[in-house]
This record gives sequence, C-alpha cells and structure tokens, in this order.
Amino acid sequence: MTRRRIIAGCECSGMVANAFAELLGWEAYSWDTEPGEMPDRDYPNGGTYRHVQGNILDDPEAGTLGAFNWYHPVNRQRAQEADEAESARGESIPLWDFGAFFPPCTHLSQAGAVWWKHKDATRGGDGRMQEGAAFFMQMVKLGRATCTYSAVENPVGVMGLPSQSCYYRRPDQVVQPHMFGDPLIKATCFWLEGLPLLTADRPVEPTGRVATGGGSWRTDQRHGRGANNGHEDAKGRRFRQRERNRTLPGLARVMAEQWGTWIESQERAA
Repeated sequence: MTRRRIIAGCECSGMVANAFAELLGWEAYSWDTEPGEMPDRDYPNGGTYRHVQGNILDDPEAGTLGAFNWYHPVNRQRAQEADEAESARGESIPLWDFGAFFPPCTHLSQAGAVWWKHKDATRGGDGRMQEGAAFFMQMVKLGRATCTYSAVENPVGVMGLPSQSCYYRRPDQVVQPHMFGDPLIKATCFWLEGLPLLTADRPVEPTGRVATGGGSWRTDQRHGRGANNGHEDAKGRRFRQRERNRTLPGLARVMAEQWGTWIESQERAA
C-alpha cells in the first residue's frame, strides 16, 4: 500500500509534520527556507520525518524545484508509484495526501493593522500586503491541485476580513491553543479543503497569550492574566517572531489525531 504523505509548507519547527510521522506513521516533510529546528527522524511505526530547506515553489532562476513538482527528489518514489497505479489499475494517486500550509503573516496579520495603509497598494502603500496575499493564495491553489486534503493557516487578518482589499473569504474555523491543552491565547484561522472542523479535546483555562502587544495587555489585565513574554522570548528576543509563529504542541497533535485519522478513515471507506 502506498504510504500516506504530508507536506507542512513554510514550517521550520517541524511540529505538525513530525506529529503525523510519530503518531500515524506517515511520510512527513516540513519545508521552509529556514533550517529545520528538529533532526530528521525515523519511528518504529514506519513514520519518517524530514525537513527540506528551500523554496517551496519552483524557482526557474535558481534552477530549483519545489514541493509541488513531481520531479523533486523527495517526490520521485511517489511519482513512480503514481505511474504504476495508473498503468495497472487506472488509479490516480495524489502527490500529497494532506497539505498543511503556514504562509508568512507579517504583512497580513491584524496585529500589524496600524501598518496596513503603508503596505496596501490600493491605499498608496508599497504593495507588501498584496505580495503576502498572493503567496497565501498560491498555497491555497497549489494545495487544491496537488493534495487530496489541505489546510491553510494564518492569524486573524486581511485574508478573512471583507473590508480589506486582499480579502479571500472567511476562514472555515478559528481555534485557540487552550482548546487542545496549551493554556495560551492565539487565534489561529484555517481555510480548509475537504476537511472537517477540529474539535476541542483538552480544553484548559488560558493563563496568557502567545504574543503581547497593542492593547492585548489591557485585556489580559481585566481577566487576571499576566503578560506572556516568557513564551515570546523563550529563545531570546532575536527569535521572538519565530516563537510567536510556531504551531503549539497541542494543535500539532490534534491535527494529526483528528485530521490524519479522518483522512485514513476516508481512504479505507473508498
């Protein structure tokens, strides 16, 4: 049987990809321009985790292939399996069974709304908002084209707000880390293709938020929560943005346990 594969795009932490390898035995890849934060791993259940450092898209100028190209070295075995399935059974096999994509949110997040005017080309800005939105939409479209199921993540921001020029559509779901055992606040939006909504399985009381700033500290004060810079600065202020962006363990786990298991059940029923 062809082994199930996940691509976690724009993820250097490896949290999501590794959860699918460790818990479900999938062939899992995180893919980012930054080095991976955890070593490649093989699990007793047959799962493998690998990090690919490079552009997730084809780069003709550099002569490199991306995650969506059947000819990339990590995709060659799947390409061979797809050819064999087509020849023997007339069966079509996707490049990826599941794609989870985390496009950069620097120019899209509501946390930086004070700067939107300077980034929005329709309001005289420099167009960084449009560039960020264009990459986000590439992940949406390529996920549909190469993955049986896909999810694109971003914080609350322009992609889900009808009032903004780069609006895509409302997210299918907004989740919080404290729904899945991590006692933190961080609104995470998902735009889904073919997947069910995640269900809170280990709700806990939040004690702080992943990122402080703006007026959020006033909200925390009103609810008796302290500032959470202990999380933001876990690796020093230099890495604050990376800490803020990292998918927390509970959400990575539940993506594998709920979405991964659901995908497997759909394939068994087919």
